[in-house]
Amino acid sequence: MARSLSVGLFRSQRMRGNSCCRAVSTIMVGARDNQLAFTLFCLVTATMILRPGEMLPGLAEAPIYEGLILTTAALAHRRLLSLFSPSMLKCQPIALCFVGVLITIPISQLTHMYFGGAVGGLIEYIKAGLYFALLIAVVDRWERFERLLFVIACCATTTVSLCVVDYLEIIDLPFITHVTESHGVDMTGADQRIARMNGTGIFSDPNDISLLIVATGIICVSFLVDAERKQSRLLWLLPLMVLGTGLLCTQSRGGMLAACGAGGVLMMFRYGKKVAFAMGVVAVLLVPLVAGRQAEIDLEGDNTAHDRVVLWREGLLAVRSADIVFGTGHGSYADIAGLVAHNSFVHTFVELGLVGGTFFFGMFFFAVLGLWRLNSPEYSIEHPRQARYLPYIAAIGAGWTIGLMSLSRPYTVSTLMILGLGTAYLNLAGWNLSPRRLVVKWDRPHRRKLVMASLCLFAAFNVFVQVVT
Repeated sequence: MARSLSVGLFRSQRMRGNSCCRAVSTIMVGARDNQLAFTLFCLVTATMILRPGEMLPGLAEAPIYEGLILTTAALAHRRLLSLFSPSMLKCQPIALCFVGVLITIPISQLTHMYFGGAVGGLIEYIKAGLYFALLIAVVDRWERFERLLFVIACCATTTVSLCVVDYLEIIDLPFITHVTESHGVDMTGADQRIARMNGTGIFSDPNDISLLIVATGIICVSFLVDAERKQSRLLWLLPLMVLGTGLLCTQSRGGMLAACGAGGVLMMFRYGKKVAFAMGVVAVLLVPLVAGRQAEIDLEGDNTAHDRVVLWREGLLAVRSADIVFGTGHGSYADIAGLVAHNSFVHTFVELGLVGGTFFFGMFFFAVLGLWRLNSPEYSIEHPRQARYLPYIAAIGAGWTIGLMSLSRPYTVSTLMILGLGTAYLNLAGWNLSPRRLVVKWDRPHRRKLVMASLCLFAAFNVFVQVVT
């Protein structure tokens, strides 16, 4: 009896293992020879970051981005249909949560009988989400992942360089406009003003461009310390200096917090918790000396940090009603509080309710869980280059997540780009594990963890605003 039971358990485990292998193989094996689709996707990425229509007025009306992304989708349509089938979504919980947000957006409007908003919100999110879907579909081998990082680094560095030279008044570029904000009063009572560097396109805000700078900086560091690049890797020192200058020019507190968080996660994944803690102490001592406004974070009194917490409170109070399940409606936060939440997680909890907010949080939850697991001894990535990049991918995700705590960008293509990188990395990691298996999946234990973590986060936000305000 005992022997038959053990044999049955062994067979069951082997069948589950084979099922995981088949799932990973299905995810990774597809149109792997579709080089044209990947090349066009790199052009899509370059267009999204560089915004040629803004740089060259003659191209302002040309639908460059739309044409490129639709052509890429046409070439990769079979791969898209395969990866986003119901059976495959269970093997890619980040993508499944993305679909959950996609479905919840129109529902949040339909519960308020706003049919026009339901259609408009759905279309806008599909436009942004197509980039996310294509990234997963065409980045199906490690060499392509590295090339995409290279494209992002080069294009983002070019954009930041143009913004820096314009901000420092070295060259006057008409397509870049910076902002000037009040920064208290001086000893005479006169209003103090500070100039903050803006970006272009979807990064035309100091906080947006600061998050791009942090993510790009991590990519550049990964190239700089890559011994296989030999002497050419030293060339990445110049982009890092430009990016560092750009971060200071944004005067973004959220960007500085994102940089510190990304650096801490990078140290922890590479050298352990003790080294990360020591570096954190050093950062706390040094950042105020060089960052100026960016190091001034005060939740009390009349300042932007306190004002943002008040915005969180207004939204959270509004959703404590019959709207708790599906929210107040996509795009409604500004109507409730006067401005957007300046916190992407609070923003989605309020607009999409606990259901949509949980799906949005779930994209980050599964990315963090997967990357954390890959950093444990139980998981060993056999591809040496992919294994080496694990700390940097984790740092990019950490920096962006921290940045979203002070910025409302839950539905944008930039946020979905970072989530797409995390999804593609986990898919590739499952392919390169021994034995091949899924790092995270959509099953009952994982669903339970997600729901509990989401409810805890929602409760934490509510307690926090009550204490601070």
